[in-house]
Amino acid sequence: MKQAVCLVLLPLLLSTSGTTGLQAPYDTPEFVSLSSKKWPSASEWASLNASLGGRLENLRPWAAICYSSDPLFDYEECQTVLTGYDNDTMAKSVPAALLWTNWEACGYGNGCPLNYSNPQIIHDQVCHQGTTPPYSVAISNASDASIVVKWAVKNKVKLTVKNTGHDYLGRSAAPSTLQVNTHTMDDISYVPEFVPRGSAAASVPALTLGAGAQLYNIYAYAGAMNFSAVLGACTTVGAVGGYLQGGGHGVLTPAYGLGADHVLEVEIVTADGSIRTINAIQDPELFWAVRGGGAGSWGIITSMTIQVYPVIGIGASLLVIEPNPSQNLTALAIDFIALLGKYQTKLVNSGIVSVLVPFEAQYILNFYLPTTASHISTLYPFFSELLTLSSNYSVASNTTSATMFASVTAAETENIGPFFDSVNLYGASNQLSSRLIPQASLSTSTSIQEVAEAIWAGSQILNKPLKSGPPGTFVPPFLLGNMPAATRQKANETGANPGLYEAAWHVVYAMSWTVDANETTSDMIVEAVHGATNPLTALGIASSYQNEGDVFEMNWQQVFFGYKYANLSSIKQKYDPGNFFTTYKGVASVTNLQAYQCYAEDFHADP
Repeated sequence: MKQAVCLVLLPLLLSTSGTTGLQAPYDTPEFVSLSSKKWPSASEWASLNASLGGRLENLRPWAAICYSSDPLFDYEECQTVLTGYDNDTMAKSVPAALLWTNWEACGYGNGCPLNYSNPQIIHDQVCHQGTTPPYSVAISNASDASIVVKWAVKNKVKLTVKNTGHDYLGRSAAPSTLQVNTHTMDDISYVPEFVPRGSAAASVPALTLGAGAQLYNIYAYAGAMNFSAVLGACTTVGAVGGYLQGGGHGVLTPAYGLGADHVLEVEIVTADGSIRTINAIQDPELFWAVRGGGAGSWGIITSMTIQVYPVIGIGASLLVIEPNPSQNLTALAIDFIALLGKYQTKLVNSGIVSVLVPFEAQYILNFYLPTTASHISTLYPFFSELLTLSSNYSVASNTTSATMFASVTAAETENIGPFFDSVNLYGASNQLSSRLIPQASLSTSTSIQEVAEAIWAGSQILNKPLKSGPPGTFVPPFLLGNMPAATRQKANETGANPGLYEAAWHVVYAMSWTVDANETTSDMIVEAVHGATNPLTALGIASSYQNEGDVFEMNWQQVFFGYKYANLSSIKQKYDPGNFFTTYKGVASVTNLQAYQCYAEDFHADP
């Protein structure tokens, strides 16, 4: 189902427009850059390197060795890059690599990409440093993180934290920064009776995750140990980074809540270099903020402990539905979205996940339901009404079972993970925008129809740059019905966007592309992805999930954080008064930071 779209995004310029979100007396941090006279000297870098056991390394873009004009060009080593360029498992283990190459560049043509669909040695272009940090250090524990933070604050060097590089806002890289690589901190341990430090609460089964633990390893561990964890759908994600810090949704979310709802304790290094163990008793404000308040704003998180559950089976209905080609396909698509919208609130409140991907001539529709909370019969009214519309829609494929997967691990490894991997074109470029559709917006037939029309109108905006492409090329919206209905009444217990708790649907517009377009086309793509949410915004639907949101979102404080932004800002000021942990469109983020600018010179220094 991969859609190979030969287009290029104007890569993220971190100094782009947007309100600052600062509230006095916040500081505007002045980070040094490679071009600054205050950039740390070689001896200062050497001192940091020595304090970390020699783990400081230079970074150049991963593909630099495949550019024949680059000093690092190496034919033999390049073959490894070419082989693994579109392989997420290989790319995410490389400190300099991100999963989507547009985040490695600074403006049009200022990166170091290959063509993901046919990677080859580049003979006629120059590799630029782009957003790749000049230095990286692989930390192994909180003590390492503390050393790095203290040194960076003293020397005014901006930090970038990276595990897998699976970040749709490009927060895993930034120019003139020191990368803190957590990828090897992948310990996973099961704690049968966990009690947070200082708490008198009853013990619960839990899982302690290192900062580098990735979902596919966690699911495998859960399967071997016979328990279930409330985590995400895409198994290439690192759990402790942006996923849990942004909220985190997945197959168990409607029935059990967000991933952030299940965090019991966090180990974090704050801007003063302190190693803190935080929970509902110790530093409760900070604990509230890091559970959903956005990645990169609070410190370097080195581990998290989450509550887990016994093995949960997953029922599923996997459908392919085709609209009648003799009828108006636009009208049929809108009506089908409205048909599902009629039942969506009931579905999510019953613990059922729905995933709808409506192409113009074929709709992929999947339902997933935990057997502990839901029953397949909840789907019957939708199925019955669909059958009455046989003149409009035909069911081309139907695989339905009340007990399709014996566990969440089985569902993720056999179906859900591969499905989402198939629509993530690793090695390409990628941009997203999204909106959270409140249950209140699906409460009447009129409002449901308006939402359906707006969703489809957004898809037409998204696809406008493709009109001159090959016939049949169409990038669909994604309608994800995996919102935290079970914990809606607990929305204020975490820092996560309240819009997540109120939502029935999460509508995502995404575009992936290769490196073959000119700058004009690139600008068109940027505008199309950004503008795709406008029809929903016009209906007053303006909330978005930050982890899968638009990098160019204007009113981002309200869109990503809602009414919680003021409280998050206050907590941020308390624990980071100098505003050192500034991240793109995170709490108290600023624009036009010197350390976020891109420079023309390449980087070849030694630590």
